[in-house]
Amino acid sequence: MMISENSTFPDRPKEEAGFTLLELMISLGIVSIIFVLIYGTFSNVHHGNQQMEDDADRYRMTRMSLYYLANDLSMFYVGQAPDGRSASREMVFRGEDNERLQDNETFPNDAIEFSTVSHRRIGDIPASDQMILRYALQDGYLIQEARFSNGISRINELAGPIEGLNFRYLPKNSTDWVETWNTGGANPEAPTVVEIELILKVEGHPARRFKTWVDLPMSL
Repeated sequence: MMISENSTFPDRPKEEAGFTLLELMISLGIVSIIFVLIYGTFSNVHHGNQQMEDDADRYRMTRMSLYYLANDLSMFYVGQAPDGRSASREMVFRGEDNERLQDNETFPNDAIEFSTVSHRRIGDIPASDQMILRYALQDGYLIQEARFSNGISRINELAGPIEGLNFRYLPKNSTDWVETWNTGGANPEAPTVVEIELILKVEGHPARRFKTWVDLPMSL
């Protein structure tokens, strides 16, 4: 069968010729918008999860710090001279009552210092060595300063940021809490109970308070 040179295939309809440049740009724009929306959603979810994890870490560290502080306080130690006379006791217990202003809010900024016996090894310091511990806030972080009997001093950062640190003290044979304490002043003996409160403020939420009470058997 011979095919004439002048014979041609029917022209394809223009509708089947493919996408125009304008249609392609519109399609790419729609796809880009969809990807941006999806990315924004995943980014918000990831940011929310990360914020929750950060808050949980702060709460966990605060609880652990509260535990260590309470544990150290429970080992409050009253030293005695070799003859064992009560009049020769060597005792350190001081509580400071302060405040600080942050973001137009006032938070307690107390500090406490007391003699104790450590049952945790810190570096090359022997365990069960008598020492003086001081807990306070420094630049919004809870710090522990340990001064050992051999003159060595160590500072440890425990948790933060923490907005407030508050202590209250219950004197012997009393039901009225006091805000300060000094064994060298009007209170020659240590308190029988210490109330500890740590205050955290997470953005978008009210301040959260962690509180506990510690009995001091050595002061009875």
